Amino acid sequence: MTNIYSRSSLAQRISRSVGNPSWQRAFLLYLVLPLLALTGVAINVALNQAREFQDDRLRDDLELIGRAIRLPLSEALVAGDVQQMQTQLDAVFEIGRIYGASVYDTNGELVVSAGVTELDLSESVMAEQVLLTGEQQDSYREVAGLDMFSQFIPMHDRNQRLIGFMQLNRQARDFDRSFARLEQIAWIAWGVVTLVVLTILAFGYYRTRLQQQVELQSRLREHEKMAAIGQLARGVAHELGAPLTVISGRAKRLLKRHTDTESQRQLTAISGQVERLTNLVQQLLDFSRAPVNAEQSQALPALIEQAARAIGHENDGQVQLQITQVPAQATVQADTARLELALVNLFRNALQAAASQVTVSVETAQHGYWVVVEDDGPGLPQDTDVTQLIEPFATTKPIGEGTGLGLAIVAHVVSAHHGKFLLQNRPGGGCQARIFLPRTLPKDAL
Repeated sequence: MTNIYSRSSLAQRISRSVGNPSWQRAFLLYLVLPLLALTGVAINVALNQAREFQDDRLRDDLELIGRAIRLPLSEALVAGDVQQMQTQLDAVFEIGRIYGASVYDTNGELVVSAGVTELDLSESVMAEQVLLTGEQQDSYREVAGLDMFSQFIPMHDRNQRLIGFMQLNRQARDFDRSFARLEQIAWIAWGVVTLVVLTILAFGYYRTRLQQQVELQSRLREHEKMAAIGQLARGVAHELGAPLTVISGRAKRLLKRHTDTESQRQLTAISGQVERLTNLVQQLLDFSRAPVNAEQSQALPALIEQAARAIGHENDGQVQLQITQVPAQATVQADTARLELALVNLFRNALQAAASQVTVSVETAQHGYWVVVEDDGPGLPQDTDVTQLIEPFATTKPIGEGTGLGLAIVAHVVSAHHGKFLLQNRPGGGCQARIFLPRTLPKDAL
């Protein structure tokens, strides 16, 4: 009986077989977004490291300036030459990277200064540490109401006796300003990359969904066409079945009564046409039958032998059907009747096209088996579109010699078993048909 699905149920079944975009959402949630977040964290860590490196470089620059003027300042401080010290500090201040420069004695009292400075450091912990340890100190601190980075550099005489210290001030924002552009460029680049990645994913998702919708509509139309053919086949079988049986029976009786040559010729022609119409009705019914009725483990060699026996009565002996290289252990999950029907139609098509021989063999693949059917006939016509050959009612045979349903049935049954059907010319002549059958069917195949 023909199995006809409603449009909604067909759409649901085909949608499940076409594919679900949930993998794309999972790809976005579990790979892309975490990857973008990880790159953001990596950029942040890298920027922090770069900031520390930049701070160290700026400290080194400040220290180099201090070292450059420490010796002449120390000599001027020992000599009490305030004018010389002022000249040195003014020269440093004019560099532009220093906001303040001062010289203090060992009591923390200001001796000379330029720019932003502090008048008295006698109570300063930093100054006290310099005087106690004789080592350089630096820190972020507030000077004259401004956030500064201050560096305290000890000053010694020629006998390495501590005679005072100098203070160099630089605004703290200079450190951030020098790094702000790099940080801005890094985050803008990350944002652009993120936007591009998300745009590509969104575009790919849209294209995939659009492609799935097109495929869904195409397969839906195909199933609707099959359903229409099923309705037609059922109507044809109902309307023509009984009349064809009557015509065939009476033609056989007339053949027995009328033995003259002309009557025999005419009645034989009538019987032949009735048989052709009966076969057409049967092929229509075969084509419109439900895809898969039962999933059972089947021995592939037995199926091939059974299909060969079923087609044997149609072979007049001029073409030899030879079965070779079939692994005895080859098994597939299949609907026996439907798969046998596909093999019968494939063998029939090869026998009709062959000149003298048809060879059937089986090749073992990773997830199943390839059934290979080769003939020594003329092969497919040049510029033949194979996809059109497997369409219903498409045939290369002359009018009246083919229904155009044989290969369509093969392709339909193989597709229902989640296999593949390939048709091509052989390099040495003739045609080669290949059917891939998986060892197991997906759970939604039934």
